[in-house]
Amino acid sequence: MMDNIKAISNKLLIPFFVTLIGALFMFITIFLPYTTATEEQSERFKAYPDEIVYEKLDMTAKDMINISMVEYANVYGNLSEQIWGDTSYGIFYIALVALIGVFSLLSILFSVLKKPIAVIIFSLLSFGVFSIQNFDYTDRGVVPSNTYEWGTAYYAFYIAFAITFVGAIWMLVSKRIQKKQEKQA
Repeated sequence: MMDNIKAISNKLLIPFFVTLIGALFMFITIFLPYTTATEEQSERFKAYPDEIVYEKLDMTAKDMINISMVEYANVYGNLSEQIWGDTSYGIFYIALVALIGVFSLLSILFSVLKKPIAVIIFSLLSFGVFSIQNFDYTDRGVVPSNTYEWGTAYYAFYIAFAITFVGAIWMLVSKRIQKKQEKQA
């Protein structure tokens, strides 16, 4: 009987790891290059790599080649008054990235706790905020543009979300099967 229970709990191991790995990657994407300079723009930046682009942030041309979501939040947060004449825009962009990070962290937490419904909810929330951010950047012409295209994080987030979502559904189904088998045992 004990061997049967161990075999049943081992069936949760693979969906658990799939869900956890996907959720971890969702979080990591906020630090990866969200946008990448086009080849032409990249060459311009490489010509003067140590030139300060944003003095207030100490960002050099080299730093501008690949920009993460966190770096965008930092730029918009610190320069929103300069860019839009209002600091509330900066707060909005900081909140978007923070929500993506927090919802991804909650997905990780609930993956560890093996709570697939909570993982599904928080990964969907993270995906929703990510989609709002993408729409805004596209609508304003930030990306794609003459100077920037989508970076690694943009594509990796979609993959990580899909892995997390599928893993959580797999974990949910496995838990239901496990409960049925425990009742029968």
